[in-house]
Parts: sequence; C-alpha cells; structure tokens
Amino acid sequence: MLVLVFVAGVVSGTAPAVAAAGAQDWSEVDAFVRGRLDATGTPGAALAVIEDGRVVHQRGFGEDGRGRAVTPDTPFLWGSLSKPVTGLAVMQQVEAGRVELDAPVRRYLPWFRLSDPEVSDRITVRHLLTHTSGIPASASGEIGDRYDNAPGALADAARDLARTEPADRPGGSYAYSSAGYAVLGALVEKVAGRPFGTYLHQQILDPLGMEHAVATERDFARERVAPGHRSVFGTPVRFDAPYDTSGVPYGHVGGSVKDLARFVRAELGGGALDGRRVLSAKGVAETQRGHVDSSADRYGLGWSVGTLEGTGERMVWHDGALPGHQAMVVMLPDSDRAVIVLQNAYHQLRAKEFADAAIGTAQLLSGAVPRTTPVDGFAVALPWVAAALGAVLLLSVAAPVLRRLPWRRAATRSRSRRRIVVTTLASAGASLAVAAFLWWLPSALGGTLPMALLWLPDVGWGLVTAIALALLLAVERTVLGVLDLRRGKRSAGDV
Repeated sequence: MLVLVFVAGVVSGTAPAVAAAGAQDWSEVDAFVRGRLDATGTPGAALAVIEDGRVVHQRGFGEDGRGRAVTPDTPFLWGSLSKPVTGLAVMQQVEAGRVELDAPVRRYLPWFRLSDPEVSDRITVRHLLTHTSGIPASASGEIGDRYDNAPGALADAARDLARTEPADRPGGSYAYSSAGYAVLGALVEKVAGRPFGTYLHQQILDPLGMEHAVATERDFARERVAPGHRSVFGTPVRFDAPYDTSGVPYGHVGGSVKDLARFVRAELGGGALDGRRVLSAKGVAETQRGHVDSSADRYGLGWSVGTLEGTGERMVWHDGALPGHQAMVVMLPDSDRAVIVLQNAYHQLRAKEFADAAIGTAQLLSGAVPRTTPVDGFAVALPWVAAALGAVLLLSVAAPVLRRLPWRRAATRSRSRRRIVVTTLASAGASLAVAAFLWWLPSALGGTLPMALLWLPDVGWGLVTAIALALLLAVERTVLGVLDLRRGKRSAGDV
C-alpha cells in the first residue's frame, strides 16, 4: 500500500506531501507533559522519546534556573539515575575479571565496615547493587548531600559508614540505600586506580558520545548547570547548590536529555551504540533483570524492573531526584522504546506526581490511559501546619505579657504553692514533649531534620522554629513558675 501511495504521489506530483503526512504528531504527548509540569509548578523540563534505537522526538519546556529557555542541550542533574551508570561501571569490572559479584566488598576495600564487623565481612558487591546489604535507608542521610569536592571525598563518605548500625543481615531484605552505591563508587575507584568521575568519562560517558555529561566538579562548572527549584509554600524557589563529588555514584551524574538518550540507547542496544561497546549484551541483560523484590516491583543491578500499568508490558526504569532536580527513564525493551523526562524542580512528598510526566508519556505512547496523580493535600498543607504550629507557640511565649495586668497579679497571689508547682511542671513538661516529638518526627518518616531542611525547606524551617519556640516556652514557664512561688511567698509574709 505504501508503494502504491508513493507511486500515486509521484504521478500526481504530491509525493513530498505524502511523506510529510506520515510524520508522527507529537502534540498530544507535548500537551500531556506540559500539563504535568503545570500541575507540579515545574519551571522547566526536557523530554526525549526513543523508538527502534533512535531518538524520534525531543524538546524543551519552560525556563532553566537562570531564565533561559530549556532545550534538549540544557544540562540537568539526574539524581538516582546515576545508579544505573554506577551499576554498569561495576559490571565492566566484573567482565574484566577484576571484581566478583558475590565476593565480599572487603576483598576490594579492606577498610570498609559498619558498626558490626561480622555483618561488614559478609556484605558482597551484589548486596550493594541490589540494596540488600543491610545498610539502612537512613544511612543515606547521614553520609549524603555533603557537597564535598575535596580529593578523596567519595572514599571519605564511604568510610563514615563505620558508625552505621546495620538494619538487617546481608541479603535479608531490600532497603533502598544511596550509601551502598557510594561504597560501590569507592570500590570502582580503588580497582580502576582513578577517581570515579574520571573513570565514568573514560569508560562510559565519552565512548557513548555523551559530550556534555557531568561527572566531576569541573564538568559542573564547564556546563554551567543552572540552579534547580525547591518548593516553598507551593512556590518554586531557586536552589543554587554546589556540586557534590562525594555523591557522584548515587546522585550527581548529569547532562542534557541528549546525553541521557545516548546512554539509554546503549542500554536498549545491548551495551553498544554507534559501534562502541561499553558492556556485553549478557551483562546489560543481567543489570536489567529483577534480582530481588523491592518496594516498587523488583530491583536489578542498578535498574528497577516491573510492568507498565495499563499494558502489562515489561518495564525497566529508574527515577532520581536531588533538591531542585528530578529525572526519570522508562524503558520498554520488548517494543524497543523509551521515554526520558528531566525536570528542574522537585518536592519530596509529591514524588509520584513528578514521575507522572515520564510514566504517563510511556502509557500514552503504548495506547493506555496516562497516569495523572491528584495533588497530595497533605504535602500541600504540611508547610502551613508547621507554620501554624510555630505561630501558636510564639503566641504562647508572648502570653506572659498579660501577667503585667493587675488582675493577673491578683490571680497569681490567689494560687496555692502546690498549684503553681503543678502548673509549672505540666506546662514546661508539655513544651519539652512537643520539642522532642518534633525533633523525632523526621526520623519516624525515614529522614533527619537536616534532610528536611535540605529537601523540604518550608517544612524544615517550620520544624526548627517550632522546636526552638517550644524549648523557649519550657524555659519561660519554669522561670515564671519560680517567680510566682517567690511572689506568693512574699504575699504570705505580708499577710
């Protein structure tokens, strides 16, 4: 039929028009992505669609953190999409015979340890790759996001795990851990004898033609990576963070959507692109195979593995985030298709909404109804709740001004000493309990207060303010109680 159409076009002189009509219309995809960006308040993003081993559509949306239009050449940081890159680097060492997946990590890094030496001795390379090492998820907050670019920063971060208490035996359970990937980066550094970022350039990024990829502090400066955006009371606010050499293996690889598309094409192509091979097809298949059950489907050696909702098609994917950046790759190997979305904003409590841009586009291209997650009312309300709590505590601290009024002084004189003591202890104790609860709350949610300040600044500063006011209130109530006792004693003496 295509031949007949083409012949008819030649005869009628309309062949070019027929060819143009055959081009795919991407307006529906672009409109969907634009809608998801509007829903999350994301200022800028880049999209790429890969089919049959080539990029068939790519474009930019909105502006970067410096007010420039986003294009397919705009650099972003990829967050945890660094993990598949690290997984590939480790597998290169496996195929070169320098590393064994089931060998103890201490064979390559004798200094590696957790607080339990016995557990440390049993952790293998595979355990780290599949997040089953026993290193708790909270360890990522303890050693991550330190923005350390000094020589040896990556190894120093991994060494700091010596203070970490293991959460389970190695191989016992899945616990997503960026800290484990920091150890893998240090392992590659040691085995390869060069800094991790340098290794990535020489063995993966440069061979795949990822010309503007970011894996070192120098790359970050050269590519002039624009600030991302954090949410402050629902408004995207620029966050101009420095680079973090200590976090490259788990979160600080970056580049344009064009760069990431070349990496994904190599993944879909069995480890090769444009005649350059970075890993065997068997090795790539091993990274994309689900090895363990995870919190989201199954996890391989750097990739999550599951099915695309609405079609049931096998899906190999990973998302990533840093304060101010979000990225996601969705690969559908059976149909040789992939979707990439990079965004210059992020909200930790609305992660699923940000992921909709890539997941929904993949569904749309596969003929399914695209996912659109409703706005999380809790995430929107939480900063305001923290601010309201701070306001209430501030009013409580200011309330003793009323004691200057005559009727308040009279009320104080009329109270018994026992009542003053009980009231003071109850008030101060309640204030200390509030401060302790607010300090504990981030850890109960799997983080720390410093992490809240970094990832959710409005909530974090609200908590810090409320904790400080609660402590101040406890001190104030104690002091006022002592003054009331003295005043009451003087009044009794006068009588």
